[in-house]
Amino acid sequence: MEKLRVSLENCYGIQSLDYEFDFTWSASKSRAYAIYAPNGLMKTSFSRTFEALGKGDVPKEERYDRFSVHVVEADGCAITKETIYVLKSEIDISSDSPAITNILVNPNKKARYDELLVDLDKLKNKLVGSLQKLSKVKKPDIEQAIIRDWDDENFPACIGTIKSTAIDDDLSPYEYATIFDPKALEVLKSEEFISKASEFNARYQELFDQAGTMYQKGVFNPTRAETSFTTLDRQGFFAGGHRVHLRGDKESIDKAALEKKLQEIHAQIDGDEELKKLRASLAKNAQAQALADLIEGLSTSQVEFLLEKLQPANQAQFRKDLWSYYIHNSNDATTYLESYAVSKAEIEQIEADAAQEAPRWKVAVDLFNSRFVDMPFTLSVANQTKAVLGKEKAKLKFTFKDGTDTVEWSRSEIKTLSQGERRALYLLNFIFEVEARKFSNQETLFIIDDVADSFDYKNKHAIIQYLDDLTKMESFHQIILTHNFDFFRTLANNFVHRNRCLMANRNGSAISLVKAEGIKNYFIGKWKDNVVNDDCILCATIPFTRNLIEYTKGEADSDYLKLTSLLHWKNDTDEITVGDYLDIYNRLFGSSYNTDDTRPVKTLLIDKSNEICARTTHDGLNLEDKVLLSIAIRLQAEVFLTNELRRIKRNESYCCQSMNQFGSLVKEYMSLAPSAPTMRTLEKISITVSSNIHLNSFMYEPILDLTIDHLINLYNEVLGLNSGSADAN
Repeated sequence: MEKLRVSLENCYGIQSLDYEFDFTWSASKSRAYAIYAPNGLMKTSFSRTFEALGKGDVPKEERYDRFSVHVVEADGCAITKETIYVLKSEIDISSDSPAITNILVNPNKKARYDELLVDLDKLKNKLVGSLQKLSKVKKPDIEQAIIRDWDDENFPACIGTIKSTAIDDDLSPYEYATIFDPKALEVLKSEEFISKASEFNARYQELFDQAGTMYQKGVFNPTRAETSFTTLDRQGFFAGGHRVHLRGDKESIDKAALEKKLQEIHAQIDGDEELKKLRASLAKNAQAQALADLIEGLSTSQVEFLLEKLQPANQAQFRKDLWSYYIHNSNDATTYLESYAVSKAEIEQIEADAAQEAPRWKVAVDLFNSRFVDMPFTLSVANQTKAVLGKEKAKLKFTFKDGTDTVEWSRSEIKTLSQGERRALYLLNFIFEVEARKFSNQETLFIIDDVADSFDYKNKHAIIQYLDDLTKMESFHQIILTHNFDFFRTLANNFVHRNRCLMANRNGSAISLVKAEGIKNYFIGKWKDNVVNDDCILCATIPFTRNLIEYTKGEADSDYLKLTSLLHWKNDTDEITVGDYLDIYNRLFGSSYNTDDTRPVKTLLIDKSNEICARTTHDGLNLEDKVLLSIAIRLQAEVFLTNELRRIKRNESYCCQSMNQFGSLVKEYMSLAPSAPTMRTLEKISITVSSNIHLNSFMYEPILDLTIDHLINLYNEVLGLNSGSADAN
C-alpha cells in the first residue's frame, strides 16, 4: 500500500473529511502518520469508521440519522476488512485475543497432527453415532458426557478404560438420555421419589392390571388419559352435550361420571399425598413423562433394578455402567481403539512437544515483559498443548507473586490492576495481533487511537519504541491519533516524518488535516523570526518573554513587572506600547528590532482578538492565536471585575495588589456578589485559560488541547460582560 484515500461524509461525528495518505517509503520517511487532534474533534469517529470497515460493516451517522458516504481506497481499490486493525482508546481486558491462538499454533505439527487424526475422527464419529442410537444422547454431547462421567479428559484413553471394564448386567432397556435428562433428574432427586418410588411403581402397575381398567401399557396410560380428557373439555366436547364410551363399558358416560370413574381408579395412588405428588411430578413435562413411559415399559424386576440404581449414592456408577454397556455392545469402539493404538505413540509425542514448544508465543511475551516494566504478573498459557495444536483457543494465565504468596488468575478474573497496568495488558492483545500478522505476512493498516493515555513516561517510551519497530515491516502502515501534544511531538522526534505529522482542524462542518508546524520548538521554529512580521505572534510571545525574565532575573525586575502589566490589567496597562515591549525583547534575546511602534499593546491585543474571531477558517496549530485569545480573555475579565468591584465598593481608584490577581479578583467578587449571573463565565476563564498562558504549563499543552472555537466563544462571552464599560473598548 502506497496511497490511502479517505473520503468521509457523516461517518459518526465526522461530517466531512477528505485526505490522501502517502505511505511511500524512503530512508527518511517511515510508513506512519501521526495526527494531533484535540478531544472531541475527530479521533474516536475516525477510529470507529475504520473499526466498522474492519468488521465488514458500513460506517453510519448515529445522532441525526444522516446518510453516510465513505470512500476508503488503498492504491485505487476499496480497502479489504482483513487489512484493517484498530487499537481503540477504550481499555478492554475482558477476553484473550484470538491472535494469541494464532501465534501459538505450530503449523507443521498441527498439519501432521491433523493428518493422524483425520481417519481417527471418521472412526470416532461412527462410534459416536452408534452410541447415540443406544443412549439417545445428542451426538455433540456424547464425548463430553463420557469424559465427565468417567473423569478422564483423554477420550481415546477413556474408551480404552471402559472397554477393559467388565459389565455383566443387561442394560439394554435403559436409555441414558431419558433417565438423566436434567428435568427428569429433578424428579429423581425429590424426597417422594427416593422414599416412595417402589410403592408408587407397584400401585401404578396395578392400574393396568385391575378389572375394568381403561389403561393399556405402552398405549394409553394415566398421563395420556388426563391429557386427552382435558383437551376434550377445553374444546367444548362435554359442554356440547357429548359423552364418551370406554372400552368394556355398556353405556357412554358424561363428564361427571368420567371424573368419578377416574377418581375411583386412581384412589389407591391419590389416597397417599406423597404418591399423588409423585404422580403429578412424573406428568408435569415431556422429559418427566418420558421417564414415566420408560418405567411403564419395564418388567417388575427391571423397575426394581432401575430404582435401586437411581438411589443418589448409586447414580454416578450407573452412569458409568450405562456407557460401559453401550461401548461393549458397539463394534465401532473396537475399530476405533485399534486404529488409535497404531497412531498413539506419534500423537502423544506431538502433544508432548506442543506442551514445551511455543516459539512465537515466547517472542511476544518476552517482548511485552522487556518493554513494559514493573508489571505485577507473569504470563503463561493454561491450555498450551491444545492451543498449539489448534484444538482450543488459547487461555492466558496470570501469576501474581508477593513474597511467598502466589495466586493465578484468568484474564476475566483480574480485578486489581491499576489503569496503567490495565492499559499495558490491553496492549498485550495488540502485540499478539501484530505477531500473528507478521507470521501470516498480512498487509495491515493500523489505526491507533490515543495509545499513550494512562502510562507513565518509561512505558510511553516503550510504546513509541514498539510502534517504531512496526515501521520496519514493509506490510505494516500506521495512522496514530493523539490529543496529547507531548506524545505527538515525541512521535515526530522519533520515527514519524515531519511531513507526515498532521493537525486536525475544524473548518465549518469539515475536518481538515494540515501539516503540523513548529513541532520540535514552536518558539524557534515559528515565533522567533516573525515577531515583527505577525502581530499575533508578537502578542503571543509576551508570556514566554516574561517567564524567561522571571527565571533569569526574578519577579522584582522592572521588565518583568512591565510585562506583568500586559498580562494583568494594571494602572499602566493602557500606556505600554509595542515599542516598549520590543525594547525589552531586544535586551533579552539580543535582537535589534525597531522600537518606534507607538501602538498600545492592549489595543493591539483586542484588535487581533476581534480579527481571529471574525475568521471563517482556522488552519494549523494556531498556538499564537490561542495564546493571544487567552491573554485577551483574562485581561478583559480583569477589566470587568475591577470595574464591578469599584462600583460595589464605591471606590473609583480601587486596584488589586495581589500577586495572583485574577484569582483574587474572582474570590473578592464572589464574596460581594455570590449570585451574580456572570460567575459562570468567570469560572470558565479560571478553569480553562487563566493559569495556562505561561511557558511552564507543560509548554502550553493545556491551551493546545483547547479548540480555537472554545476560546472564541469564551472571548465573546467576556465581551458581553464588558459591553457597558468604556474601559473595555
